[in-house]
Amino acid sequence: MQDTPPISIVVAEADEPLRKGLASLLVELGPFSVVEASNGSQAWSLLRRGQGQFLIAGWHLPEMSGLALLKVLRADANLAGLPVMLMAEEFTKGQVIEAGEAGVSDLVLLPLAPQVLKRKICTLLELEQDPQVLEAERSYEEGLDLMAQERWEDALVAFKRVITIHENPEVYYNMGYIKTAQGRYEEAIQYFRKATQINNAFAKAYEKMGECYLKLGRPKLAEQSFQRAAEIYLEKRMDDSAEHMLQEVLKLNPQTINVFNALGIIYRRQGRYQDALEQYKKALKVSPYDENIYYNMGRIYLEQRLYNEARAILQKAVQINPGFTEAAEMLRSLELRMKDGGLD
Repeated sequence: MQDTPPISIVVAEADEPLRKGLASLLVELGPFSVVEASNGSQAWSLLRRGQGQFLIAGWHLPEMSGLALLKVLRADANLAGLPVMLMAEEFTKGQVIEAGEAGVSDLVLLPLAPQVLKRKICTLLELEQDPQVLEAERSYEEGLDLMAQERWEDALVAFKRVITIHENPEVYYNMGYIKTAQGRYEEAIQYFRKATQINNAFAKAYEKMGECYLKLGRPKLAEQSFQRAAEIYLEKRMDDSAEHMLQEVLKLNPQTINVFNALGIIYRRQGRYQDALEQYKKALKVSPYDENIYYNMGRIYLEQRLYNEARAILQKAVQINPGFTEAAEMLRSLELRMKDGGLD
């Protein structure tokens, strides 16, 4: 008698480390196989070809958002019943309502709690579940309820039951949150650190760790924690959260060049070109020979179609570092287009 084949899950997420991490986790949890997609259009193509029995998609997907993909699936007669789970670091009330109206099967918050994720998938697919997993899930839900009631010690007991079954970064984060609420910041830091050891892209844990260090009068460690949180938020294009963390870093160290550069990137993405340029100018006052800053300024001038300014600033980047390939190629392309009159 042959074994039952694993259930095929399409994981659609633009963030490659998150996507591959989730794929590995699902295979480990089993009985699942995974097909990866880096954008919504690719996921849609895979599902139309019958390569998935379940979809886990990021809310913020390029080409076709997770919500748009959900709506397309629900409008397709052959795929309307496919279970769809959307994931994000946070959901607004409006997003929850919109996803519900579009027919989402479930919403999950990042970072994902492995056994909770498996339980949700198994429930939607009506698969038999491990009793130990169910016990951990019940304890986790109990802990959340007790937290909402501010019954801190009882919540800790429930969460400790969970980690005797399996370690979970979200559980450690919640335990750190409880210790913070109790004013026991040293203990909180240990729990937040444990969460980041399991999931080194757990931005919220770094953020809370930084807040605890501030409470303990350790600004340098707080700055490092906030900086790491900002980097993760920036990578995930969570610009508002990244900006908040960067502003916290600036309060602690007003001359942090990486912060000015990162804020410039955020403002450029948002089309706030003058704000971005102001940040890059601040960065140049601290580090006047940083070719990357000149390169980023050059990109802004190009987007504004200020070609002479872009050429001058890119020339500066290449002059500082002749081996700066990206800047040299951008400058060469710009100069050719200016020479040929290919710019309007």
